[in-house]
Amino acid sequence: MAAKKPSKPSRTLDNKVNPATTVATATAPAPVSPAVAAAIAKPVTAAPATPVVSATVAAIATAAVAARTEPVRDRSSIIALISKLRDNDAEIARDAAVTLGTLPADGEAIDALCDVVRNTDRFFHPVVRAAAAATLGKLGDRRAVDALIVATGDTMAEASEEAVKALGRLGDARAVSTLQTIIRNEQGFFLDPVRRTAEAAVARLKAKG
Repeated sequence: MAAKKPSKPSRTLDNKVNPATTVATATAPAPVSPAVAAAIAKPVTAAPATPVVSATVAAIATAAVAARTEPVRDRSSIIALISKLRDNDAEIARDAAVTLGTLPADGEAIDALCDVVRNTDRFFHPVVRAAAAATLGKLGDRRAVDALIVATGDTMAEASEEAVKALGRLGDARAVSTLQTIIRNEQGFFLDPVRRTAEAAVARLKAKG
């Protein structure tokens, strides 16, 4: 059978080619060189994405770090502990004195602890006085020096020794005269452990200059 000839596009009355009857012919692609073909075929590796941290997330992280480093000052807890210093149970009072030493130095707490070591009303048990003296030394507030000097004369050796230790830690020159008096012990009032502690405290003060 003979092949049919392609039909010619029909024309309109004004002798123009009718677009509806035009047969589209495919255009052959231009030849591509081997180098270009290899470049096209080569896989493209995407650059690693840079993590984006929103301003809100960054602010939250900064606040969290600040919260971990900022000292906790819970006034209600401090006030409750101060009141427990006068608890009739000596163990509860002692624990309150010790716990105050784990919190940031607070003026009201310092004053309360100084009252304990002075013990002017003879209310506080020796273990509470000793704990209060140790806490004052740990807190390192020199407002406690005068009270601790008084406390070195405590009739209970444990409380006296803790007061001497605290004075050594505070490193205030006002304590030197009292500590030297303890070392000389001319009246025979101080036990040997207290005297040895006073000697160590004086050496510490001299080392600090």
